Amino acid sequence: SGTDRGGSGQGMGNCIAAGICHSFSADGRCISLLKILMTNDCVFDCHYCVNRVSNDVERATFTPDEICTLTMEFYRRNYIEGLFLSSAVVKNPDYTCELLIQTLRLLREEYGFRGYIHAKAIPGADNRLLTLLGMLADRMSVNIELPSERSLKLLAPDKSKRSILQPMGLIAGKIQETRYDLIRYRSTPKFAPAGQSTQMIIGAAPETDYQILNVAESLYKKFELKRV
Repeated sequence: SGTDRGGSGQGMGNCIAAGICHSFSADGRCISLLKILMTNDCVFDCHYCVNRVSNDVERATFTPDEICTLTMEFYRRNYIEGLFLSSAVVKNPDYTCELLIQTLRLLREEYGFRGYIHAKAIPGADNRLLTLLGMLADRMSVNIELPSERSLKLLAPDKSKRSILQPMGLIAGKIQETRYDLIRYRSTPKFAPAGQSTQMIIGAAPETDYQILNVAESLYKKFELKRV
């Protein structure tokens, strides 16, 4: 949660500065998620990110088994109801996406985990890999990062508007495709049934509130996002 605040004995609840976040599932429930990065070993140099390649920070990478064990142990203790798995881009987008797929496949098929999973799509990864990832996750998201192409060039020189919007379009298309197929075939595998979302950084670039709201509205309309 980013903050430590103990219960007073008079109010309700408390905050612990561990990586547990809250999200809303497809049926509207508020759920607790273990939110982690698979790795912070990134090849990109986004100026706003602590894990940028030019920053001198200690690097670490989970193995798929470690993430599965952590998720299952936390779930058994009732700390969490699901997993929010993201990652820095290690080596290249395809390699990173393959690691995420390997982890989710292991969690679903070997560990039998039926809980909620939110997976970050990796911009630049092959469409086939993103499709496989969406078949294993409940929700997917692609970070739009910044409100304009100009700001992206300034603060995230390795990324482009096209590389971000392309996977968003793919995910939206696959969700719609699955929706139509389910009408005809009940056994159709579901693709990201809880939809997709995105997030952007506000205040790092000079866009106005009006521009930011316009971007958010167009994203909701074009890609049917659940949340910006």
